[in-house]
Amino acid sequence: MQISINGYRSNNQKLTEGLMTAVWWYGLKLLGGRQTRHLWIDINLTKNLFKKSGAYGFCGIIGDENKPREFEIELDASMDSSFKDLLIWCAHEMVHVKQFVREELVDYENGNVGWKSKVFRDKKFPYTKQPWEKEAYKLELKLYEEFIDYERGE
Repeated sequence: MQISINGYRSNNQKLTEGLMTAVWWYGLKLLGGRQTRHLWIDINLTKNLFKKSGAYGFCGIIGDENKPREFEIELDASMDSSFKDLLIWCAHEMVHVKQFVREELVDYENGNVGWKSKVFRDKKFPYTKQPWEKEAYKLELKLYEEFIDYERGE
C-alpha cells in the first residue's frame, strides 16, 4: 500500500507516522494482504473541516471508478482534534475504502448509490440511515481499539 499524508499538521512526524501505521493496519484488517498491497491512499489533513462541511472525514475514489484502488481520505486536523479522534475518523473512512474495493458501495455518476445489490435513488436519504454509514460507525471504534491493542503488543 502506498500512503501519502499532506496538509495541516502534516509536518508533525509523530502524527503522520501514527496515521500511516493505522491506515496500513486498518487496510490489512479490513481487506487482507493481497488487496491491501495494491492500494494508494492519499490523506489530506484539513483545518476546520467540520466547521466548513459538517463532517470530520470524507473518502473518495481517485482514478478508475470501475476497479477502485486509489483513494483520497480527508480528515479534520484542527488543533482541537485529538490523535485518538483522527485515528477513529480514519478507521471510519477506511471502512469506506473496503466497501469501495469490494464493490459493496458504488457511487454512480447520476448521484445514485449502490449498496450491495440495492440502489438508493433518493439523494435526500438520511445520513444516519445509510447502511454503508451504519457499517462504518459500527466498525470504527472496534478497529481503533484493536489497533491500539496491536500497538501496545497485546
